[in-house]
Amino acid sequence: MPIYKGKNVDEAIENGLYELNLKKNEVEINIIEKGNAGIFGFFEKEAEVEITPLSPMELKFKKLIPYLTGAGVTFTILLLVLFGGNSDKSTTVSTPSSTETSSVVEKSVEKTSESFSTSSSSTPASSSSTNTTSSSTKTSSTNLSQTSIITVENNEDFKSLIQTKDKKTKSKLVKKLKDQTTEFDAYIDKITKKITKFDVTIYPDNYIHNEQPIANFIFSKSKLTSNSAFKSFNNKNFIDGQKIHIRAKIQSYNDKQDLIYLSPIEISPR
Repeated sequence: MPIYKGKNVDEAIENGLYELNLKKNEVEINIIEKGNAGIFGFFEKEAEVEITPLSPMELKFKKLIPYLTGAGVTFTILLLVLFGGNSDKSTTVSTPSSTETSSVVEKSVEKTSESFSTSSSSTPASSSSTNTTSSSTKTSSTNLSQTSIITVENNEDFKSLIQTKDKKTKSKLVKKLKDQTTEFDAYIDKITKKITKFDVTIYPDNYIHNEQPIANFIFSKSKLTSNSAFKSFNNKNFIDGQKIHIRAKIQSYNDKQDLIYLSPIEISPR
C-alpha cells in the first residue's frame, strides 16, 4: 500500500493526492502516524498516511449514498404513515358501507330542500311584514307632523292658557307646553323699539283691541327686517293693530309682567 509523508497529516494527504492526481472523495485515507513537531528540533517525527484509490464500483456507490439515505428516510416515514394509519383505523368504528353513505347523502339533500322551501315560503310573509311596518311608520310620522302643532282645537292645555286669568295656572301651563309649536290668529297690540330690535306684544284674535285681554304674548327683542319669520310683510304694514297669523314656539312666562314669551317661526298678515 502506498504511504505518503508530510510535516502534518494534512500535508501528507495533500502530497499523496497530488502524486496520485486524485481528489479526496475518490480515495480512502488511513492515518498511520499523526506526526510530532518535537522540541527544539529534537524528537521530530513526520506524519504518515495510507491512501488507496477507490474502484469505479466504490465511487458509484459513494455517490449514491446521499440519495439512498434520503430515500431510506422517506420510505421509513411512508411505512409509519401507512401502518400507523391502519392501526388507528382498526381501533375505530367500522367505515359505513356505500349504501349507508348514499342513504345519509339523500337524507341530507332532503333536509336541505325542505329548509330552502321553508325559507322561500317565509320570505313573502317577511316582505309583507316589512311593508306593513313601513306603511305604519309613514302613517305615524304623518300623524306626528299633523299633531306636533298645538292649537286651541287640538290641545286642551293651550286652550286653557288662552282663557285663564290665573298667573299660577299660566306658569304651570307654560312650563308644560315649553318648546312646543303653536299656531293661532292674533293681532299686534304694540310695537316698542329697543335700539335696533323690537318688542312686539300680541293678543289672541278673540279680543277687541280696547278691552283687557286674558292672554298676553310677546316677541322679545326681534329684528323685524332681518328675521325670516317676518318675511311675509316685506317690511310693510307691520303696525299696531295689524291682524296676523302666528306660528311660534312657547318659551317662558313672566308673572310680573304677565307676558308669555314666544319665539317666532312664521308670522303672516291676515
